[in-house]
Amino acid sequence: MNITTRLLVALAVSAPLLAADSQYDSNRAALPHCQVLLIHDVDVPAEEAGRLLTVNAKEGDYVAKDSLVAQINDRQALLSKVAAELEYSAAQTKADDDVEVQYSIKSFELAETELNNDVEINHRQPGTVPATEIRRKQLERTRAELQIGRSKLDLKVAQMTADVQNAAVQAADDSIQRRRIIAPFSGQVLQVYRQSNEWVNIGEPVLRVVQMDRLYVDGFISGTEYNVVDIAQRPVTVEIALARGRKEQFKGQVVFVNPVVQAGNRYRVRAEVENRQEKDQWLLNPGSTATMVIHLQ
Repeated sequence: MNITTRLLVALAVSAPLLAADSQYDSNRAALPHCQVLLIHDVDVPAEEAGRLLTVNAKEGDYVAKDSLVAQINDRQALLSKVAAELEYSAAQTKADDDVEVQYSIKSFELAETELNNDVEINHRQPGTVPATEIRRKQLERTRAELQIGRSKLDLKVAQMTADVQNAAVQAADDSIQRRRIIAPFSGQVLQVYRQSNEWVNIGEPVLRVVQMDRLYVDGFISGTEYNVVDIAQRPVTVEIALARGRKEQFKGQVVFVNPVVQAGNRYRVRAEVENRQEKDQWLLNPGSTATMVIHLQ
């Protein structure tokens, strides 16, 4: 093989590489064949076992975050809360009643006054009040003083009892809330697994809700041409092809770049994009293929 032939072979081999390098753009990176994915896809479970009184959503409905989508029979839980509230009220009333403490204080003050009077009398006229009477009144004062401490302790125990009853009220309320099946986020109901009057066990899904207003778009980018730092947190434009040649674009941002290099020296890039509706239907749908352009500048 002469020199000319060798040069021609070398150019032929290097031509694809040169063409690939020429696709690099410092302003934008285009990722074809990206996959549109759901961000939130949840089977909303029952937190308590019981009969479903109502299921307030059907397939295709849009539900707001924290809205009631189903209700489990909560009659027993409501009665338990009423009983707990009455017990708490009685306990708190007792805890707020400090009559015994006030009486103990007054008794101590009286005992101390009587003792001081007798001591003063004996100071002026020794022996007027017998020593046994003085000791008895000293004992009365000590007992009254101890009674103050005991009354305060009883009041503290009463308050602790009230706190326990208040916790019972909170537990009963939590039991009621667990029977309310709430939408964890705003989204669309894709499946309803249980109907009204059906029995549901703890942990069993009642319906499936997916978020549609924001979606993920996953694609791969060449690690030879772009570093992770070049594309992290960059804005993106996602384009999809609809029927009859129509195309639509959506704005978003790169939210994750997998630092692990995969086959073909590529990184997986994930962007979060805002979806939009037309005639109450979403234009960007999970499972579809899209092209993502990352704006580097």
